[in-house]
Amino acid sequence: MDEPIEALARGELRSVAVWAAAGSGKSVLLAHWARLLEERGEQVRWIDGASLTTALSEERHRTERPIYLFVDDAHTLRSATAKARLAAVMEGPGQVRAVVAGRYQPVAGLAYLQASGDLVELRTEDLAFEREDAKAFASRHGVEMSDAVATALLHRTGGWATALALAMPWLARSTDVEAAVREFSGDDSAVADFLLTEVLAAFDDDTREVLTAAAVAEYVPTELAVAVAGSDAEGTLHRVAATNALLMEDAHGFRFHTVLLAFLQAEARRLSRTAATRAHAVAAEWFVVHEQPAQALRQAIAASDLPVLAEILERVGLELTLAGRSRLVAAALSRFAAEDEQPLSVIVLRLLLDAPAFADPRRTRHLLALAERAAASPSAEPCPWTVILDALRCFSDARDGSPSAGVARLTTVAAQRCREADLGLDLLCAMAEGRLLALIGEAARAQAVMRDVRVSAYRAGLDWLFLVASELSIGILSDLGRWDEAVVIEDKLVDAADRFSAVPHDRARRRVEVIAAMRRYLHCVENDAFALRDVAASDPLGLDPELSTTARIIELLPELDRARNPRRALDEIERLMRETGLYVSRVFALAAPRMVATRLALDGRARAKETAELVSSVLGPDGVETAIARFVLSSPLRNTEPVARGLEEALGAGRARHPASFVTAELLLAHSAEENGRHTDADQHVQHAVELAVRYRVERPFLAPAVNGIHLVSSRLGRFGHLDDDARRIVACAPTDAADGSSAAALAESLTVKEREILLELPVHQSVAEIARKHALSVNTVKTHLRNIYQKLGVSDRGGAVDVAQGLGLL
Repeated sequence: MDEPIEALARGELRSVAVWAAAGSGKSVLLAHWARLLEERGEQVRWIDGASLTTALSEERHRTERPIYLFVDDAHTLRSATAKARLAAVMEGPGQVRAVVAGRYQPVAGLAYLQASGDLVELRTEDLAFEREDAKAFASRHGVEMSDAVATALLHRTGGWATALALAMPWLARSTDVEAAVREFSGDDSAVADFLLTEVLAAFDDDTREVLTAAAVAEYVPTELAVAVAGSDAEGTLHRVAATNALLMEDAHGFRFHTVLLAFLQAEARRLSRTAATRAHAVAAEWFVVHEQPAQALRQAIAASDLPVLAEILERVGLELTLAGRSRLVAAALSRFAAEDEQPLSVIVLRLLLDAPAFADPRRTRHLLALAERAAASPSAEPCPWTVILDALRCFSDARDGSPSAGVARLTTVAAQRCREADLGLDLLCAMAEGRLLALIGEAARAQAVMRDVRVSAYRAGLDWLFLVASELSIGILSDLGRWDEAVVIEDKLVDAADRFSAVPHDRARRRVEVIAAMRRYLHCVENDAFALRDVAASDPLGLDPELSTTARIIELLPELDRARNPRRALDEIERLMRETGLYVSRVFALAAPRMVATRLALDGRARAKETAELVSSVLGPDGVETAIARFVLSSPLRNTEPVARGLEEALGAGRARHPASFVTAELLLAHSAEENGRHTDADQHVQHAVELAVRYRVERPFLAPAVNGIHLVSSRLGRFGHLDDDARRIVACAPTDAADGSSAAALAESLTVKEREILLELPVHQSVAEIARKHALSVNTVKTHLRNIYQKLGVSDRGGAVDVAQGLGLL
C-alpha cells in the first residue's frame, strides 16, 4: 500500500488521490504516509480547502525542495472556488506534490493526469483488508483466528476497515470465534448505526427507499434495478454511486458493498417482508430469463417463499446439479422441511445429489418410495422429472448389482421427447444406460457411451456429469485391465480442475481435489494435509466414503512409509478398511502392501496374518494385492518360492484394484531374486517395474521400505536404456529421511517372535525370574533374549529398550 507514496517521493507522480467510502481508512493511510515522509526529513504540510491557494503560492516560493501537501476530506469542498484550488494543487508545479483524500472526487477534468501517469487513484476496494492484515488486526484485539476464519470474516465484511473494527469487540467477547463470524453482518447494531450516520444520512427518504428496494443482490444489473425499484432507480443509484457510499457503478449495473447489502436487505425485511419477498421473486424470474440459473436460485432462496423456490428449482435445479453446483442446490432443498408436501422435482433432486454412489441405501429407498408416490399422484410433475427418476433408479439398481426396470422407460417415446429437449437430461440417461451395460458385462459398449457423455458434458459445462462419467470410465477401464487409459482420464480430470474452482466447497470440486491428491501422492509430491483433513471432516459420519475415507487414507499413507512410529496410522487405516473398504477399494489397494509389511514389523507374523486376511476379504482372494500380502507375510520364512510363484501368476492374470500394485509386485520379486542370488531375474523385474511406473505414471511404490525400490533402481542406473532418465527421476523422489524410515522398519523386523514377546514384558516392573516363569523359559534364556534385544535396539538397559521400542511403535 506504500507504493504510491514511494513513487511520489521519487518524483514519478505529481499527485496521489484516495477516493473511498466512509470508514475505509483514508485518514489513517494519509497519516501513515505523512509520517513516512517526515521520518525521511521531507517537508509535509496539512492544509484545508480555505487555505489551498495561499498555501500553494507560499510553498512554491519558499524552497525548491519537494513539498508534500496533504488534503483530507476533499469531498466537503462545496464552492467552485475551493474546487478550483484543489485542482490547482493536484496540477501544481514539480516541487509541489499533492496527496488528496475524500469520499468521492469533487473536481472533474483530472483524467488527463491519470492518463499521463502523473496521478494514481485508489478506490474503496484498494483499501480493503487482506487475510494476513485481518489476522494481524484481530490479534491486536486479542482475537486469534485461522486462515479459514479470517477469510470468512473478510467475506462478511468485504475487508472494510470500519466493519472489521466494529466486529472486534463482538469477536473478543465470543467463546466461538468461527460461529461469531458467521453471525456478524451489516445488520449488526454497531455497523448499522455507522451506516445510518455516516453513509445513508446524506440521502433523502426517497433515495433510501430506492436503495433498499434495489439491494436484492451484490451486483444488480441496471435493468433489474429498474424492475424491482422503479423507473427512476437508475438515476438515483447513479447519484448515490457518485458519492462513493459503498455503491459502485459500471457500464451494466451497480455493485453493493457486502456490508451495505446485508444492512439494506435486513432493512427491507423490517419495513415489509411481503415487499422484500416480492422483490427477490422478481429478481429470480429476471435471472432465469437472462440465463443466470445460480443467481436465480439464490434469489429464490432469499425470497423465503416455498412456492417460488419450488418453481425456480423445477426450472434450473437439474442444470445446476449437473453443472456441479450441489452446495447451492442443497441449500435450496434444505428449506423444505420433512413434513412439507414436497413436489417431485424436490425429491428427485435430493436423490440426484446422492448419485451415483448412494452411500446411504436406506435413505435412498425412502426417497425412491416418496418419488414413486409423487409421480403417481394426479398433481405429478411434468415428464422430465419422471425420466430423471428412471435414470436414478438405474444407478440405484446398479449399486445393488441387479438389473434395472427403469432402463426400458428411458427409451419410450415420451422419454425420448424429453431427452431431445434437454441435453443434460439426455446425458444423464445415457450415463445410466452405460452404467448398466457395464453391470451386465458389456464393458466395451459401456466405455464408448461414457466417452460420449464425457466429451459432451465437458463442452456443455456440465461439470458434475463430466466428473461422474470420468470416474465411471476409470472403473470400467480398470475392470478391463486398461490401466494406462484409466490413468490418462485421471490426469485429464486433474488438468481440468480449474473448471471446478468457482465453488470450492461443492462436491464436484472436492472429488477432483481428492483425485488430484491421489495423483500427487503417486508422483511423490507433498499433499496439503489441511485440505485433505478438511475434506475428511466434511463427512464425519462417513456417508460419502469416496470423498472422506479416500482423503483420510491419502493423508495417512505417507506415515506408513516415513513415520518412525506408524502404529497410529496403521490402526486407523485398518479400521477404515473394515468399515468402508468395499466402497473405496482402489485407495486401499495402495495401502495393502504397506499395511501388511508394517504390521509384520510391529507385531509379528500372527498379527500380520490378520491384516492379510482383511486385505483378501476387501480386495478379493485372487488379486495382485492379496498375492502381495501373502508374499510379504512369507518373508520371514525360509522357502518363499510357492508364494513367489503365486505372485507371478497373479501378475500374469492382471487382476488388480490399482496399477501401482503391479509395480510393487515386480519390485518385491526383484528384491527376492536379488537376495537369493538370481541377479539376472532381479534385473528383469526392476526393468519391468520402471517400465510400468512410466506407463502408469506412478513412482510411489519405489519408496515403500518393504520393497527397497530406490536401492534396486539406483544400483542399476545407466543400465535402463531409454528409460534411464525416468529411473533417475524415480531415485530423485526419495525423501531425505527415507533411510531413517527404512532403518526403523528393518530394526523392528530384526527381532524374533520370542524377542518381541519378551520386549512386551519390559514396561511392567518385574524381575527376570518372573518373566522366565511366565514364558516357561530358564532365567539364562531370558537373559540371552534381553541381550539380543538391547543389541538390536542399540541400548544398554531395560529403560532404554522401552524408550526406543515405544518410539518405533513396538510398545
